[in-house]
Amino acid sequence: MPLSIEIALIILVLAAAGSDLRTRRIPNWITVPGAALGFVLQAYSGGFRGALESLAGSGLGLAIFIALYVAGGMGAGDVKLFSAVGALTGPEALILVFVLTGLLGGIAAAALAASRGRLRTTLERTAGLLLDLGRLRWQEVREASGAPDALRLPYGAVIAGGTLLSLVVLH
Repeated sequence: MPLSIEIALIILVLAAAGSDLRTRRIPNWITVPGAALGFVLQAYSGGFRGALESLAGSGLGLAIFIALYVAGGMGAGDVKLFSAVGALTGPEALILVFVLTGLLGGIAAAALAASRGRLRTTLERTAGLLLDLGRLRWQEVREASGAPDALRLPYGAVIAGGTLLSLVVLH
C-alpha cells in the first residue's frame, strides 16, 4: 500500500475515533472526504484497476456492516467509516481489517461488560442475539439492540484499532 494511502487511512480512522469517543458520532465531514480521497489516491496509484479496487473495497465495507445497522446494532457513521476504510484499502486488505476489528471489538465489549459487572448478562444476550440473527428474526434483533440498558461501544474507535493493527500486520 502506498505511503500516501497509509497516511490518509491513519488520519481518517484517528479523526473518526476521536469524534466517536467524544460525541458518540462519526460525522459525514469525516467519512465522505475519506472515501473520496481513497478513490482518488487508489486511482492515482493504480490507474483504472486502482479505481476499481477502491470501489470494490468501499462496497464491501458497506455490505459487511449494513445488516448490523439495519438491525439497530450499529450506527450509520460506523458503516460509512468502514466503507471509507474500504475505499482506501481495497477489498483484500479490508478483510484483514474486518477480522482484526471483530477481534478487538469482542475484547473491548467483554472488557466493558466486565467493568460494569455485566459480563454474564452480556454473554447471554449476545447468544440470544446471534440465535435471532441466524433465524432471521429481525424484529427481535432490533429490540435487543435498542434496549435502554444495552451497553454501547464506540465502534469507530474499534474500527480505528483494527485498521491501525492491520497496517502493522501488513508491514
